[in-house]
Amino acid sequence: MLVPIMVGPTAVGKTAVSIPLAKRLNAEIVSADSRQVYKYMDIGTAKPDPEEIHEIPHHLVDTLDLEEPYTAGRFAEDGRRCIREIFARGKTPMVVGGAGLYIKALLEGLFDEPARDEAVRERLYQRIETEGIEPVYKEFCEIDPDYADQVHPNDVKKIVRAMEIYQVTGKAPSDQFEPDHAGLEYPYRMVGLTRDRAELYDRINRRVEWMISKGLVDEVRTLLEEGYTGEENSLQTVGYREIIRHLHGELSLEEAVSDIQKHTRHYAKRQLTWFRNQHDVQWFHMGEYESREDLVDAIEEYLHE
Repeated sequence: MLVPIMVGPTAVGKTAVSIPLAKRLNAEIVSADSRQVYKYMDIGTAKPDPEEIHEIPHHLVDTLDLEEPYTAGRFAEDGRRCIREIFARGKTPMVVGGAGLYIKALLEGLFDEPARDEAVRERLYQRIETEGIEPVYKEFCEIDPDYADQVHPNDVKKIVRAMEIYQVTGKAPSDQFEPDHAGLEYPYRMVGLTRDRAELYDRINRRVEWMISKGLVDEVRTLLEEGYTGEENSLQTVGYREIIRHLHGELSLEEAVSDIQKHTRHYAKRQLTWFRNQHDVQWFHMGEYESREDLVDAIEEYLHE
């Protein structure tokens, strides 16, 4: 009873590969995406379309209202439950997504998780791009010297997470964690999809343009007209945050599109760094295969070794 797990950066092509692979494996897909879990956020999260969901059942997609919080800890519980239920039906659960912390929580267990706020996190990354890491690390040392002593001054990811926790909760990270060692009870194999960076960035840019052509602005406008403020954590994410600013007159549409493309590229880079540092992944470079079928063949052969 092996659980296949497919990871990779946004826009790399996970959906296009996971659907035919799931057919081969008699699988149902458990989505590891921190935004596709929300209702009404369809275009901006690149959810699988109804035909794809009809072909292969997807779990943890379109299940939450926008006001509901969702954390890695909650995903781990939901994901393990889905996996057990899929196995009980005699099928294979296949986890697919790019939310690295969610997958880590599913596989290894996680500390009880303080609040997260993507807007705060993005501002911290933007500040580091402008000012460098040193002033942010200095603040980190002042608010949590014990934890800072364990973190390398150039470990941007850990520094940003620590500062995010502090800015969201008002407490130092080392004051909050209680260990929870529950992990996945089944063996698993993790495969990762990757492309040349220039090709990936071009796909990101074109996908953002596609989202605009499919009606992303109208999707966001409808949410605001229905009473959502735009301050919900679910909407403070790349794609929605910039369009909200456009609808409030703070950005032209051209500026919003450019910002979405830039912020998505940065996010993809961080995803790749996370998976390469955190997980034992067998990587498949999509440019090395003549066809999608050849790639699916190679992944299936690896999973059956």
